[in-house]
Amino acid sequence: MYKDLSFLEVKNILKTYPKNEKPALKGLAFSMKAGEIISFVGPSGSGKSTLLKLIGGLISQDEGEVLFKGKALAKPEDQLIAGEAGIKMVFQDLRLMPNHSVEENVKYPLLTYTADYQKERTEELLSICGLLNFRKRLPRELSGGQQQRLAFAKTLAEDPELLLMDEPFSNLDPLVKEDLIIEVTEIVKNQGLSLIMVTHDTQDALMISDRVGMIKHGILVQMDTPEHLYFKPKDLKIGEFFGTVNAFSLEEFEQVFGKPYPEKLNDGSTLAIRSEAFGLNPIEHGYRLQGELLQRRFLGPTTMLELNVQGKRIELKLSNAPDDLQTQEFYINANSIMQVKC
Repeated sequence: MYKDLSFLEVKNILKTYPKNEKPALKGLAFSMKAGEIISFVGPSGSGKSTLLKLIGGLISQDEGEVLFKGKALAKPEDQLIAGEAGIKMVFQDLRLMPNHSVEENVKYPLLTYTADYQKERTEELLSICGLLNFRKRLPRELSGGQQQRLAFAKTLAEDPELLLMDEPFSNLDPLVKEDLIIEVTEIVKNQGLSLIMVTHDTQDALMISDRVGMIKHGILVQMDTPEHLYFKPKDLKIGEFFGTVNAFSLEEFEQVFGKPYPEKLNDGSTLAIRSEAFGLNPIEHGYRLQGELLQRRFLGPTTMLELNVQGKRIELKLSNAPDDLQTQEFYINANSIMQVKC
């Protein structure tokens, strides 16, 4: 029924907390299709978690509305239990029952169903979330990643259509986190669900999302595909939030690269080049950079180099850089140069 309509619509939300002069969210609006995975990123205090609570029906907005499958969400103060039946949140603190086993935690939301369905669905969710071998353990006997899987399985037992996740992987080791976020994404897609995730980790957002929204001071400043947000940010600050960017005026660009940029800049714009855009091999119709090597930092799969070029500090990130790197000449493709607002 809602295949061709917006699954979720957030319309011009204004939210101000008591005793706060500035709104937590201001004029925020977007729509979402069923089956999408959307992430929101932004600095601490930008309003990301507030947005998630509004969508979850846990708090109410001052202005605007949130529609789920064409119907406005009920205000939490008008309900016995706040929230929308088809929208469920995996909380950062997980909210597991500490004195009940893994199996009992998953089964708890199913207690109103028949015994046969409880058993069948519990087994299915334990299997989906990789918890069959841990069914008799208590939550405190699980690793951090296993606890996150349990919280996810318990939420799936509530039969949601839209999942909300607030900083779900922030307390996990990097290797565990990467594997788990891929697993969660696959489960969401295989189960035909939709997902909205709030995270401070831009790499997580870029890796799993169909679209990513950048929130700053309560305003949705850009929402786009991960590729467009990364390579075509609306302004320099957005670009820098997703990784190291070198910015140049037209004069600086010509001074650093030895030849002018062939186009005019739009008003209030600057040229920007991501650190990883540089390479060691000459590029036809590209640009050459030559400077003094100031610092080298080994980062595992990449090496960060800091150069002084005509008095300007430039940062480069190279993959597979040799240990005995002697050259101080680097190259970029013309297509790697971004024109963004200052």
